[in-house]
Parts: sequence; C-alpha cells; structure tokens
Amino acid sequence: MIRKVGVILLGVAVCLLGTTSALAMKYNESPMLKTKVAAGLLPPVEERLPEEPKVLSAERNEVPKENLDFEIGQYGGMLRMVHPDVDWDAFVFCLLNEPLISGPGILGEDIKGNILKDFEVSEDEKVFTFHMRKGLKWSDGVPVTTEDVLFAYEDVLLNEKLTPVFPRWLKAANKGDGEPMKLEVIDDYTFRISFTEPYGGFPVQLAIASWRGYTDLLKPKHYLKKFHPRYTPLEELEPLIKKEGLTKGEWWTLFNRKDHANWEFTNRTAIGFPVLTPFMIVKATQEVATFERNPYYFKVDSAGNQLPYIDKIRTVLADPEMCTMKIVAGEVNFAAGGHGGTALQNLPLYKENAEKGGYRVELLDMHVSPADISLNLTYPDPVWRKVVRDIRFRKALNMAINREEIVDAVYLGFAEPATAVPNIYNPEEANRLLDEIGLDKRDADGWRLGPDGKTFVIPFEISAASPDLVPVTELVVEYFKAVGIKTTMKVIDNALRAERKNANELQAQVFWTSLPVWHNFAGFLAGDITSWPLWDRWYNTGGKEGEEPPADVKRFLDLVSDSLVVGPEKRQEVINEYRRLLYENIYFMPTVEKAKYPVIVAKNMGNIPHKGFALTVIFSGEQVFFKH
Repeated sequence: MIRKVGVILLGVAVCLLGTTSALAMKYNESPMLKTKVAAGLLPPVEERLPEEPKVLSAERNEVPKENLDFEIGQYGGMLRMVHPDVDWDAFVFCLLNEPLISGPGILGEDIKGNILKDFEVSEDEKVFTFHMRKGLKWSDGVPVTTEDVLFAYEDVLLNEKLTPVFPRWLKAANKGDGEPMKLEVIDDYTFRISFTEPYGGFPVQLAIASWRGYTDLLKPKHYLKKFHPRYTPLEELEPLIKKEGLTKGEWWTLFNRKDHANWEFTNRTAIGFPVLTPFMIVKATQEVATFERNPYYFKVDSAGNQLPYIDKIRTVLADPEMCTMKIVAGEVNFAAGGHGGTALQNLPLYKENAEKGGYRVELLDMHVSPADISLNLTYPDPVWRKVVRDIRFRKALNMAINREEIVDAVYLGFAEPATAVPNIYNPEEANRLLDEIGLDKRDADGWRLGPDGKTFVIPFEISAASPDLVPVTELVVEYFKAVGIKTTMKVIDNALRAERKNANELQAQVFWTSLPVWHNFAGFLAGDITSWPLWDRWYNTGGKEGEEPPADVKRFLDLVSDSLVVGPEKRQEVINEYRRLLYENIYFMPTVEKAKYPVIVAKNMGNIPHKGFALTVIFSGEQVFFKH
C-alpha cells in the first residue's frame, strides 16, 4: 500500500480541477523580464514556467495561514540589506532556500510539493516516490529531469573523492552506521528513494531540517559534468586544475569549487551557477552583492503572476555597529535579528527613527534559544572533565544564573526564563553544592580550587555573532564569580570560534541552539554548542572516531536523532523524552526562551506576517512586495 502526499486519492477531483486551472492560467511577469522577452533575450513566460507551477494563494502559501493575510502583490523594487560576514549573508541564504518539498513556515508541518510536484510514502515508511514538475528549468533555461538527481547520487554522493563520508541523514534510520539510501529512476520525471529501515521523518529532512535545501539530491548535470572525469577526460580538466593552483590530477577539488551547495549561493563564486532559487547572485565585490530575480522560477500566485515580486536584492557588508547605523538612517528596508542584524537592545532606537527612516518595526518570535551556556564535557583536561561531568556542578551553576535579570536587562522583557532546564535561582544552594563536591577550598583571591589544588577557571570564548551573546555572557560571568568560580570572557571571531569548537579546543561558550524548532535541534545540536565534540564525532561516525559517550548521553543522542526518523504520530513522545533527559542532566544551560526579534521592514512592504517566527518572513521572500 502507498500513502500519497500532495495529491490524495480522495481529492482527485479537486486536484484535477487545480491542475486544469493551472494549465489554463494566463501568466504575467515582471516588467523587468518583459523587456528582455521583447528584446529576444528570454523566451515568453509560458515557456519558462513548468507545466504545473507551484501556486501560492491566500489558502496556502509559504507562511502558515493563521500568521498572514496574504495579498496578491505588485512587481518591482529592491530589497536593501546589510550583513557582517564576507561572502556569507544569513538572511539572503534563508531567502534563497528552496527545498525539494515543503510546508508553510519552518516547523515541518503539512509537507507537500515544492521544487518537486508531489510525493508518496509506502505504508512501511521505507520507500519514497517523487514526481518532478515537467518543464521545470534551471536559471539558465536548461530543463530539470531525473538525470540531475541521478548525477547527484551516482556521480557525487557515491563518489568517495567527492563524498568521503556518506551523509548520515541519507542513511537508514538517520544512523551513522546505517545503510545508505538507494535511488531508482523510474522515468524522466519520477524517482524513488528507499531505505532498509522505516524513516517516517525523511520528508521533514528534505523539507526543512538543517535548512539544507535541494542541493544534496539535485544538481545541474549539464553544468557540472564539465568538471567530472566520468564525462570530461582528465587531460581536458588539467588546464583548469592548474589554473586553480591545484595538484595535477586533483579533479575533485576543482569539482567542489565549481559545485555550489545552498550554503554557498551568496558567495561571489556562485555567479553563473545554475539555480532553482527565486533570486541569483549576478554581481559582487567584497563590500556589495547584487541578486536578481530568476527568470525561470517555478512559483506563481493565484492570479498567475510569476514570482518573486521584487526584482533585486542589494546587500552591503558592514560591521554590526554600522549595520545598526544604516538601519536607523533608512538605508535598509529589510533586517531581522542576529548575524549583524537587529537587536532587542536597540528597539527604542529603531522605533525612534522609524518615521524618518521610512520603515516599521514588527516584533516576531526567535526560532532559537538565543543564548545557551555549554561546558565542553570532552575537553582533554582530566581535572576539567572530573568537575564538569559531575551533575552537581552543572546543577550548581544552573542555580547561580538569574534568568529574570537576563530577561529584563538584555531582552527588555521580550523573552521568558528558559524552562528546558530547572529555573531556580538559588546562589546559596549553588554554594552548598559546590562545597559538597570538593570545591570548598579557595585561593588567596577567594576563588575555588579544583581537585588538583589549582584555581578552577571557566574560560568563555564567544563571538558577537548575535548582538545578545556578549551582554548575556557578561552577566553569566558575574553570576559564576558570585559563587566563587573564577570566570573569564574572551570575544573572538565567529569563524575562529567554530574552528576551535570543531577541534575540541573550546572549554566554554555561550551560543544559540535550535531547541524551539525540534527538527533543527536534531540537525544542528553538534554545530550549535560545544557540550561534547568527541562524543558527537563518535556518534556521527558510528564509533569510528571520537570517544564513546556514557549511556545517558547515547540515549539522549538516539532520541534526538529519532525525532527525525519517526513519523508525526510518534514524534512528540520522542521530543518529550529527550527534553526530560536534558532537564534532569543539564547537558547545557539555556538562559531564556520565547525571545522576540525586531524585524525592520519598509513601511510599504506587503505580505509580512503579523505573528509567528521572524525567520518565516525571510523564508517567504518570494511573496514579499512593495506597495506602490
């Protein structure tokens, strides 16, 4: 038996009506593209769209229905944005993110077709059959078929030079030692992926988990085969290999430089790379990048207008302080929290300058637990390990944190104390516990001594990747000092922070986690924080690398992984269980939850949600428009 998703047997009549109307629909396009059609630079819009484009309407679009009063938009305009990282813009990355299948919003619910038209799931949840949109085209006008899927699978995923470690999420039951997926191509527009174990969460993996988009399973073969020795003789690749400054025969590095995953679509090197996104990068310097609408984009609104509505995006590199200055000066017509964007601390400043700057401020929900404390339980120092692995030590530190003060001082009251771990502010009990575990002796300055008789130090190394991380950490340093633990803070570049975390060199940090968004907590747990890099490595490699974790941590990691394996009917039970383990063991310490983002949008911008996650605004950028 097959369970159909996206085209349900019971709704055949309705679905056929929808297909007929889509096929009979008269399409419109941006004046910017009409000019190119008239000049003979582009084919007519009807030839650029797939036979059955994805139709966005008030009933179903890229935002949950209850969060947005959807309007048919108007063409034109430029999104003006700022960002702090060279060749990486987190907001544009989200705006360009197109998964194979999707649901409204970012919670992985009500998943149906997106790039792909629809899909079916077998009753045993082992086999997934996908149907592509006939006539779908890459941004350079070349048709998209199962040849592109087969290329991604056979020539990239199964090639050990290009994929030394097969992705865990594409293995049976999302296990490091699971059997890799199998691909079967049925025809030019139908393919099947199968697993040896049930994988009811696979649609969520494709739709939203880890923001991975389509690029793992769908690649432009016509473009990339020019750099692959299966299709282009190695001797013909050698001049390109040499030009890239690579060793003779090093074709795989050349290929990886020419290929672009969705994480690289904002990079200057992505200019000219065929995409399926609403916008594509067309011009870039180190300071400014310009993106233009993709003339072959596969979505339309219910009036037949090809999306996106907006013509261009211009994003400017600036440090976080300058980002704020550009926002209040009216040089930016779209910005949201984090990554050099908006900060709650600046809310009064934003509101004070809104009228003059021509923008409005919306307060929407953060999709992250924004400032979580983690101590590295696998840091290679036996004294450190002995102390931080004692649950009583973590309980003591957790009780030393005044979360109410953090909510008021850093988040201006627009957050709540975290509930993922016990929220009990009790410095007296914290001191008692620290004494109990043997940290009762002090040095000449009053700091507690570790088991080795030396002053025990918690050295936070953090980045300013989000505006709240520094002020939260400053408060945490004082809380820990107040119970006798010498604590320091050093601000480092975020790339260096990530590098040191991955190398197991960080002892302590404060960073966000994706705890409120269950699927990305499963996807990003190891990447967000630094509680146990070596245990993560062991788990993700099926025991081949790293260190074996204790039984309770294995159980926790199994449950987190299982949340992306089981179907929706079992999912909440799994999530509740891993949250129980987190609450009891305090593997890391969230400080606040349900925090708000100030979202800056131009006064005349339409299709902005009135509630829900702020990130939903960015993920639905193709349907945002300027009212003339």
